[in-house]
Amino acid sequence: MTNAPRFTRESLVETLTELAGLVGMHQTTVDLALYGPACLLLATDLYTTVATIDAVAVEGQLQVDHAVAQLAGKRGWPSSWMTDRVRKHLNRRVEPPSHHLLMLRLPAASRQGLRVFVPEWDYLLTLKVSALNLKDPLNSQKRRELRYLMNVSGIRAAEDLDDLLTRYNSGPCEKRRMTALAHAVWSQCAEVS
Repeated sequence: MTNAPRFTRESLVETLTELAGLVGMHQTTVDLALYGPACLLLATDLYTTVATIDAVAVEGQLQVDHAVAQLAGKRGWPSSWMTDRVRKHLNRRVEPPSHHLLMLRLPAASRQGLRVFVPEWDYLLTLKVSALNLKDPLNSQKRRELRYLMNVSGIRAAEDLDDLLTRYNSGPCEKRRMTALAHAVWSQCAEVS
């Protein structure tokens, strides 16, 4: 088995196009939402390469998993080159493609294949902050991502971030945790790096 792949924006689109062909053999269209660095690679210039793809299919996850395994075998990649582990962080009340933006239809002219979505910025910011551990300091790349997402989401103060996080997370325990996270993230992201 070869090393794990490194994807540029171009090679990511090529790989997703190949994946679309494998999924499209089932005469269906699968909605696939990208998260994490792969989402930012596709939609921004924050990354030039990424090693893994965090993606969740709305329906047809087994089809996607089968196609991912086929591609891994064909290319000699580890089976973990695409994973849906991010699913555990998703808000069950916000189902894709709700709060998601359509980025690509692969192949473009076909009715079968993939429709690739990325989360709206405020939802992606919420996911990234909600997954953080209060005890862990943010590295410079994470601060850069969060600053970017706060900027494009219109977050100008810790209270704005707290309001956003509360919108997607409910319950008194979650509210306290989100408030603490909002202030910790704001404080760390305001530091000069």
